Parts: sequence; structure tokens; C-alpha cells
Amino acid sequence: MRRIITVEEHFDFPDSQTIPEQTEPENDAHVNPKGNDPALVTTLLANFDQKLAYMDQYGISLQVLSDPNAVASTITDKQKAVASAQRTNDHLAQKIAQYPGRFAGLAVLPLIDPEAAAEELHRSVTELGFKGALIGGVPFGHFLDEPQYLPIFEAAEKLEVPIYLHPGMPSKAQRELLYESPSYSDSLAGMLGSAGWGWHAEQGVQMIRLIAAGIFDRFPNLHLVSGHWGEMVPNFLERLDEFIGKIPTPLERKFSDYYRQNVFVTASGMFTKPQMQLAVTEMGADHVLWAEDFPFLRRKQQVTDFLEAADLTDKQKDQIAFQNSQKLFGLAK
Repeated sequence: MRRIITVEEHFDFPDSQTIPEQTEPENDAHVNPKGNDPALVTTLLANFDQKLAYMDQYGISLQVLSDPNAVASTITDKQKAVASAQRTNDHLAQKIAQYPGRFAGLAVLPLIDPEAAAEELHRSVTELGFKGALIGGVPFGHFLDEPQYLPIFEAAEKLEVPIYLHPGMPSKAQRELLYESPSYSDSLAGMLGSAGWGWHAEQGVQMIRLIAAGIFDRFPNLHLVSGHWGEMVPNFLERLDEFIGKIPTPLERKFSDYYRQNVFVTASGMFTKPQMQLAVTEMGADHVLWAEDFPFLRRKQQVTDFLEAADLTDKQKDQIAFQNSQKLFGLAK
């Protein structure tokens, strides 16, 4: 049986010592990221015994865990944000230690203070054994190409760990402008502005901006991870090369060169043949990772069956199933 490592899997630590602050972008009233059975998702986010039982039932060797909705990443008080991030990361480290070899962690960062976020990334990797960090959405309405976030990427490169860029909810103003219409329902607008399109379009823009800003010229050994088959970017690599190539830029290489060398894409539970074929064609099987997006998605037997049935060589399947993740995240073989 082929080893399976999934790398966009989630946990939740409410951090009862911190009162969550209301920040943009707020969730749409018509979209519940926990789906039709929020009670089950809530349980599976927190209960590690049930996570393990699910993994054993469906042939998953290891999950790389993260919290894309962490309280710490939304707090505007710097001291409180740091304390919350530390509590969350310590909690996850304690849980991982209880299940040797089955889980790995990505750090939650106090994004209101990028310098402190870099320090927490260093602590999480060197003291807690974490394998990188996850950043969700556009923190406080600021894209990550802005100079204040450079310490986070500098720390990641020095530590030789990746940063996973995860979608977040676009702002209310963006959703109203781009997705609301008198021609269809608010619930449809909510879905278009979130899981159907909006989350992913925004995160694709995030990646495009980072590359355009020269993040990989500044940090050539930095690696970023992009879910949902690359959040639409692989589909436009040739287009980006052509039109960026028509104007002078300070970039040292083509857009697609940076993307193919420094970015890894994951399935995020989108087990669909056309998207997989595009990702493997554009990126190569050595830059594709497996992921289920558990427990928000629970693909069950499809986690293993879809990959086994894919029109790929055994070598490519091994790369995607576990080898690429072992190398990128420094996981035990």
C-alpha cells in the first residue's frame, strides 16, 4: 500500500484566554465553511483520536496540520496576538507528541506584528519541531508583498521551511462589488464570493503579487505552497510570461520560472482529473503535493483511490503521495 501524506489538514484551538476581535473580512452569512454538518466538523477539528481513526480507516499515513482561522492571526493587539499564537502552537505541539509519526504542524503566526511573527516561526520550528507556517487570506487587508512582511519570508528561508498560503474570505466590499447581483440570490453570491471562486481568486492574486514583487529574487531558496491546484495561477503561466515580458521589470527570470521552481501546489481535496492533469503538466509531478482539506472536506476512500487511478506513473504517484512532502517539510521517511 502506497504511503499517503496529506498536507492541508486542519485543527482548531479556540484559545479561551483570548476574546476574538471582529476584523475584516467577516464571514458571509450565507456561507458556513463547516458545511452541512458543522457539529461533526467541529468535533473532528479538535478530537485527535477521531482524526487518527479516520486516517487509519482511509489509508492516510500522516497529516500536516494547520489552523487557517486561528484567533491569533486576527488580533490587532500585538501582545495579545503573540500570546495567543504561542498558546495555539504549544497546544498543537503537545497533541502531535501524543501521536508519534502521525501528525506534523504548521505554525500560527501573530500577523499584526511581522517581526514577532518571524520570531514565533523560529520558535515553532526550532523548539516545537514544526515544519513551516500557514498564512490565511489577506491579513488586515494587506497583501503579503508589502515590505512589512519580509521578516516572515526571510525567517522561513533561513529555517528552510515553507509557508502555506491559504485562502481567506475576501472583504465585504469586494464581495458586494464582484459577486452580489440583483439577478440571483444572496446565497449564490455568497458561494461565488467564497468557496466557489472568491477565496481562490484572491489567493491567486496573492501569489502573483509576491512573485511580481521579487520575493524569490530576494529569497531564492524560499518555498511557498498553494492549495486548490494553485488557486488558478497554473492555468495562466504562459499568459503571464507573455504579457509581463512586454514591459520592463526588475525580475531576473520569467514569471513561470519562479513559479515552477519555488512554488508547490496541492489538491486540497479537489480530486478532479482535468485540474490534476494541468498541475502535473505545468509544474511537474515533483512540485505537486497531496491534500484532502480535512475535516472541511472528507473524501474518504477517494483520498487513496483517486491517486491510484490517475494516469500517472508509479514514480509520479509516489512523488505526489508522499515523497515531495517528505522533502519539502522535512518529514521522517
